Amino acid sequence: MRRDLNLDAIPLEKTADSSRLDAVFRPRSVCLVGVSADPARLNHAPLNLLRMHDFPGDIHLVNPKYDVIDGLPCHRCVEDVPYGVDLALVMVPAAEVPDTLEHCCDRGMKAAIVLSSGFEEIEGGVTLVEQMRRICSEHNLTLIGPNCEGVWSVAASTILTFGSAAKRQRLYHAPLAVVSQSGAMSGAVARHLQDQGYGCSYVVSVGNETDTSLLDVTDWLLDQDDVAHILFFMEGLRDGVRLKRIVDKARRRNVTLVALKSGNSAVGAEAAASHTGKIATPYAIYRDVFAQFGILQVDSLTDLVEIAQVLLAMNPPRRSKQANQGGVAVCSIPGGTRALTADLCGANDVPLACFQDETVDALEQNLPRFGYFKNPIDLTGQVLSRPNMLNDALEIVAKDPNTEALIVQFANRGLHDVRKYEDALARIAREYRLPVVVSLLSDEMPPEERRHHAESGVFVARDPRDAVRWLAWLYRVRETISCSGQESGQERQGEIQWAPSDTWRGTLGLLDKVGIKTPRFAVLRPVQDAARACADLVYPVALKAMPEDVEHKTDLGAVALNLHNATEVDRMARTIRERIGKPENDLLVQEMIRDGVEASLAVMRNPDFGAVLAIGAGGVMVELLQDVAYLALPATEIQIHAAVGRLHLSRLLAGFRGMPLVDRQALVRAAARLGDAFLNMKASVQEIELNPVFVRPNGQGVVAVDVLVRRSA
Repeated sequence: MRRDLNLDAIPLEKTADSSRLDAVFRPRSVCLVGVSADPARLNHAPLNLLRMHDFPGDIHLVNPKYDVIDGLPCHRCVEDVPYGVDLALVMVPAAEVPDTLEHCCDRGMKAAIVLSSGFEEIEGGVTLVEQMRRICSEHNLTLIGPNCEGVWSVAASTILTFGSAAKRQRLYHAPLAVVSQSGAMSGAVARHLQDQGYGCSYVVSVGNETDTSLLDVTDWLLDQDDVAHILFFMEGLRDGVRLKRIVDKARRRNVTLVALKSGNSAVGAEAAASHTGKIATPYAIYRDVFAQFGILQVDSLTDLVEIAQVLLAMNPPRRSKQANQGGVAVCSIPGGTRALTADLCGANDVPLACFQDETVDALEQNLPRFGYFKNPIDLTGQVLSRPNMLNDALEIVAKDPNTEALIVQFANRGLHDVRKYEDALARIAREYRLPVVVSLLSDEMPPEERRHHAESGVFVARDPRDAVRWLAWLYRVRETISCSGQESGQERQGEIQWAPSDTWRGTLGLLDKVGIKTPRFAVLRPVQDAARACADLVYPVALKAMPEDVEHKTDLGAVALNLHNATEVDRMARTIRERIGKPENDLLVQEMIRDGVEASLAVMRNPDFGAVLAIGAGGVMVELLQDVAYLALPATEIQIHAAVGRLHLSRLLAGFRGMPLVDRQALVRAAARLGDAFLNMKASVQEIELNPVFVRPNGQGVVAVDVLVRRSA
């Protein structure tokens, strides 16, 4: 349920220890530069909204065209504004912004919000950006924007935006903040939350993030008492390496983070040489890093609004004391939705409760004999003609200690029945502290009425899909909270130092340090015959170009497998040298690995998150199946295990269709140590890929047969 808020306890004035963003969200006075007297103009809206919502501080206006606007005196220039105003809202043409900011700093202003557009997004705007950054640095000015829609600080009655979403007589306050790189998207989320009476505490459009980034704002929000949930809309993070610290802080504060990311179809890392680098799209990396850090990711604006409502209004799932027994109880009046709801729970990783025998016996005594008394329950249509039967059944289910949440599925008169059983459903939610979701058969309840039920702890879903989806979000939140801190006690490996080398022999030192074996090998020189070079090897063998000579050997036909004697090696050596056009090059001969599962490991530098680990299927299958998980470094073994568990590779490692179990722990340990080593390398090393890596039967570790090292130009 919504956290009770003591709004009087939220300070509106800065203190000596206050954050530099306090002046943005709790200013004592504001200056609107470029404000218009015309109510139809966007640059009049901030003045209108400040007065509409009773901003408690002083409002100063600047526009050389006017002496008075709406009864307030208007200054001709910023230099005429009294010294020491906290915040400037700048709405002048882009070319005038740097000089305006200089004048604001001269008048003692410590923060500014620039709504103006026309910077990085147009030709020639970069110079203006550089000037603004210099001003921020020299004067310690906090800047939001430019090209943004402004901010809301509801408890402080500070609504500094031209967005129409705030144009209403009352703003509902709730412990939820919206932070967006798009003004329209933040306004849309806020509008829906206000229209339906849920509310929010802060709305921030960061725009171009010239000075203050989305994560800067988030860091400040995590210190606020009226923030329990933060919703993001983002295209990307320019400072994603800070994300882990931000997430750790959110966990300590029990603040839920939810993200909707756009720009997912652009192909990233175009210059990457490895297979894993080629498929490292923004979507793949963001998706997996969010999962690594416990950030909920949604796929649409509708989901972003709905998850806000769910987080604000619903109880979290109870926790059963019996391992693997707790979950959702489904009580269905129409028999046809039982299996459908169970299928949806399975697809969304929502557990179904396993009832105790006493619960099943009590249901059997209470319900018609042709009902079904285990989960999911078939209540039968008879309960609607006998209200006490339904009430008793819900009570029995709610008392079961393995019931963590409740779905009640009504039939074709669902809207009527929700109203009829309103008090009983609310009592179950309240007394047993259960999230209760009532599911309809594609019927739409009016938003005001849905909000009324939500205030009682009962959420009304249009159909079973929505009901299960909402509970899936709550379970993911609970899982994130329960995992908080579990990795803090894990011992990390000692620092791994390796002098980067592009050669096969040079990389053997790295492989040894991270616990990865290599096959027995020989180097076949142009002047040697295979019989002499391979005298100590056991056939069959593989022959290939040296890793430092050719990046994608399979594509060029520079690999030959299962060669059974020296004659075959000599013949294929000539062929490979011809194919790569390097007749004088050495070739690598390796004993064939005959068992194990092929995987791949890679570490690379990502522009958003810094050092990133990739782990997934091996060989050419990594590109074909794109069965790869990405983790921001450093990554713990617990996080790597979880990432592997989401891959199809996991089934192969577990012994798919009678295959032997392989050494998954050795793969995870090697991945963690490879990540540690990469963090200690010079930035000139852009990427290292081990592909394939053979994960051998339990106790036999992992073996890498190919290594690719890519450096910056």
